[in-house]
Amino acid sequence: MDLNHIADRIEKLSTQYAEVYGIDRSAEWALLKLTEEVGELAQAHLTATGQSRDRGLTAEAQRRVLADEVGDVLGMCLVYARQMGIDPEAAVTEKWFQHEQADAAPSAPAAP
Repeated sequence: MDLNHIADRIEKLSTQYAEVYGIDRSAEWALLKLTEEVGELAQAHLTATGQSRDRGLTAEAQRRVLADEVGDVLGMCLVYARQMGIDPEAAVTEKWFQHEQADAAPSAPAAP
């Protein structure tokens, strides 16, 4: 499954959620939700790494919450990208992989 397909599915779910709860899905809303989810990820990280109280959760449950929060952050990032008209696959490819071939190839010897 590619990133744009995942974004399509998340967009549909986000739209349904907004309709049920009467939410205006603006770009500002998406960015604030993304920020909220990053905060929840930080909290889950602290719990899962023993830097916060265990909240009565087993280590396995803490890892599950951590994974869920990573999913929320990724999902809201995709929603925000859509709100801003950004193709997430192109954005990742252009930002992260622009030097991939150059880094993988051995450097050419200097000309004599």
